[in-house]
Amino acid sequence: GKYEYLRGQAAGLSGRNYEYRRGLAEAFLAGQLSKDVLAALPDGQCLATLCGLRGIGEWSAHMFMMFSLARADVLPHGDLVIRKAFKRLYGCSQGMATLSQTSVAEHADLPRRREMEEIAQRWRPYRTLGSWYMWHVLETKEAAYVY
Repeated sequence: GKYEYLRGQAAGLSGRNYEYRRGLAEAFLAGQLSKDVLAALPDGQCLATLCGLRGIGEWSAHMFMMFSLARADVLPHGDLVIRKAFKRLYGCSQGMATLSQTSVAEHADLPRRREMEEIAQRWRPYRTLGSWYMWHVLETKEAAYVY
């Protein structure tokens, strides 16, 4: 109800974001989804199942797979920090990226999905761990040595 919506706003969620998260929770409560069901699916099918829910896009599904389902081989190629870290470490695609989640020109020099997948192929089956390291690259001063 309205009280729950206001609690969502207090937690920093927009009305639409709250609605989508609630929809995911309701799918679990109604038995449409469960961790066991999702755990039994291959990564691609798990991703497709989550993206089939209203308001759950690829980025949200990747985060859910990594942090809620503890999937070991997820590469969130749409994550801005991950893309920036790939550029910093590997010098990918300057000025050639096709943007999937944003049309902001300042991000046009970030690597393309295909490039990221090619590089991260060596990380299989632990691309989730590789992604955590990529977040670390941009979030710590200690990682600045890679420039």
